[in-house]
Amino acid sequence: MATGIVRWFDPQQGSGLIVLDDGREVPVRRDQIDGGGSQSLREGDRVEFDLHESGSGLVVSGVYRL
Repeated sequence: MATGIVRWFDPQQGSGLIVLDDGREVPVRRDQIDGGGSQSLREGDRVEFDLHESGSGLVVSGVYRL
């Protein structure tokens, strides 16, 4: 599991950006959030998630607030 901070998240678009603890940035979409009904994040939220390498770069899944 990896951790990071939500840099921004637009609930209307359902997308945002997470800054990993090592400084890299990775996009996040609403469908990647495990929120127990609330699939939204706020700027500054500390989150934990699975991090995967794909052909287009880093991808997150199973995102949830700490």
